[in-house]
Amino acid sequence: MTSDHGASEVRHGEEISFTVFGRKLTGKRWGKIGGAPAFALHGWLDNANSFDRLAPLLPELDLVALDFAGHGHSDHRPPGVHYHSFTNIQDVLAVAQELGWETFSLIGHSMGAAIASELAALFPEQVQRAVMIDGFLATGPVTSKERLQQNRTSIENMLDTHHRQPKVFVDTEAMAARVTEATDQSLEAARTLVARGHKTVDGGVTWRTDARIRYPTPLRHTRETVNLLVENSTSPALLLVAEQGDEWYRGEIDETAAHHPNLTIERMAGPHHIHLEPAYAQTVAGHVRRFLELHGDVKAA
Repeated sequence: MTSDHGASEVRHGEEISFTVFGRKLTGKRWGKIGGAPAFALHGWLDNANSFDRLAPLLPELDLVALDFAGHGHSDHRPPGVHYHSFTNIQDVLAVAQELGWETFSLIGHSMGAAIASELAALFPEQVQRAVMIDGFLATGPVTSKERLQQNRTSIENMLDTHHRQPKVFVDTEAMAARVTEATDQSLEAARTLVARGHKTVDGGVTWRTDARIRYPTPLRHTRETVNLLVENSTSPALLLVAEQGDEWYRGEIDETAAHHPNLTIERMAGPHHIHLEPAYAQTVAGHVRRFLELHGDVKAA
């Protein structure tokens, strides 16, 4: 493990890296030295900068915001290796071992929220509390037959050696503008993610993200296995639903709540990246602070 940690009592997004199964995983470390250990897990195609507005509002935590493999500054997975929640969970637990954390809390957004809820179900003895921001372990509106086809397509994509190259943009501002066109993010939120998600190439800048992340994910859970998993989630969990956010998991919230023994659901107005948007981050922090029993309010800079 390497870190830029200095002598200050509170970290402010210091760069940190780990060696996990021969690969480099990177991230940013926030909060109090010796504080309550917690991981921040970002969404699909995002990176550790996803928590740049929320993390400073949780200074009591020792918060490690990871770049998942293939995202941000982390190494890509080796050729032929699929991107899957299983391997992401394995990476998080390997980092916890390197940090010497036997137990920890989780704060996940979107894909990271789904991973957090699955990790808490598989390893309930290690998770103290779990916060899911606009996402949860779910099957989505896909039939079992379609899941089987996705398995085939994922393999075919991995075997295809003619990978399409990502688009090159003139500068990061053009990249951020494209993100706002494709999603509900504000330009300010998009700039934050692009700052860590780009690399310089001939002719401009392009995405650092591994293009294989866009392949269909193989071996997805069925609703039955999701129900069995969440029943094991003994640690307290908070699902924060962004009312103008993603809908892929919404239709399964009631069933998840019926099987989860310790789930609180809060709803608030706002878009999918509600924790990163300047207009909403403070409200999200309030929900998270109350759930994690962090006393007092912290104002955004």
